Amino acid sequence: MSRLPHGWTPPTPWQMRVFWAALTATSLATIAGLVVYLLLRVGAVLAFLQPLLVPVAVAAIMAYLLDPVVEFLVERGILRTRAVLFVFGFALLALVGILVWVLPQLYHQSIQLATDMPGFVQRGQDQVMDFAKKYQTKYADNAVVQKGIEQVQKWTNIQLPALPDRILSFVIGSVEGFLGAFGFLLGLIVVPIYLFFFLRDAATISRRWSDYLPLRNSEFKNEVVSCLTEINSYLIAFFRGQILVTMIDGAILGLVLLWPIKLPFALLIGLMVAILQLVPYMGILICWIPAVLISLSFHDWQHPVAVSAAFLVVSNLDGFLIAPRIVGDAVGLHPVTVIVSVFLWTLVFGGLLGALLAVPLTATLKVLLKRYVWERTIIKKQVSVPVMEGGSVVIEVPE
Repeated sequence: MSRLPHGWTPPTPWQMRVFWAALTATSLATIAGLVVYLLLRVGAVLAFLQPLLVPVAVAAIMAYLLDPVVEFLVERGILRTRAVLFVFGFALLALVGILVWVLPQLYHQSIQLATDMPGFVQRGQDQVMDFAKKYQTKYADNAVVQKGIEQVQKWTNIQLPALPDRILSFVIGSVEGFLGAFGFLLGLIVVPIYLFFFLRDAATISRRWSDYLPLRNSEFKNEVVSCLTEINSYLIAFFRGQILVTMIDGAILGLVLLWPIKLPFALLIGLMVAILQLVPYMGILICWIPAVLISLSFHDWQHPVAVSAAFLVVSNLDGFLIAPRIVGDAVGLHPVTVIVSVFLWTLVFGGLLGALLAVPLTATLKVLLKRYVWERTIIKKQVSVPVMEGGSVVIEVPE
């Protein structure tokens, strides 16, 4: 037996616990650092490949939405290629109808909104300043109120005039960031081509996609296929459900709530909500600001309150009724988790693309953590153990 060096005493149990806790914390910090670095590198690669990947992603999302229609027609005895062409023809007619009926109104409203927005902003700024001066005079002896009013005045004079331009720059910059002018034109050409082949070959892809994984048949490949299948179910549930939810939100807000109170540009605001609400909570927040500024043109307080109440109603309907009924618990993310994930993935990938993919990526991460960390299944095997009496007993041990 080896002898301990002179004067050296073994660590106490408490010191050993501290040592292992420190070693565990260091390991976790190292792993977290590697994960963050890997995400940043992957984000940089995806940003470089965006002109190539975005048309494929758009076509894949549209295929998720239209594939049930194609399957419905195939089950009625129509050949799959003809079913796809029928869906394309119907979508083209619907698109032409929308362009003929809605696009002129949207175009004129967009031009008029861009022309009138500086006046709306100036009117809003004047009303906020008048409101602040009124209370500044009323509470002239209260230092806390005076300081708060000064902060409101400062924010109004500096931030409010630039707010609409910042929102517009964010949306346009995000779209240009992952499309660009050439990418947009290329997408108009290649997205329908990708979509046609995705829909035509959807059954084959669904049945044989695992054959193209660069893995030999094994338990590991089966686990990879099972994991990817579960992730794919999350993606299908999110995109199909969220797009339908945003269309309902935009229709309720624009046609049911804002149109009856004769708010200018109600149709345009509803369309903006339907598009931007693809990123949860973003459409409601971004569109509320110009809607309130526009409502100030009525020179009363009832219309701004009514507009704010309309956005609040749609937000609550979305969170408590529409989304749970349509999307349900298919994604299973807490609202706070959704908000944090939107900010996180926007920082990682930048702009609108990161925000749009925030929920699917977070759901994917949830699947991985659930399968391999939180509820990891321990595979056991049966082992025969001899006993003293000459017999044996069968027990289960981890593999």
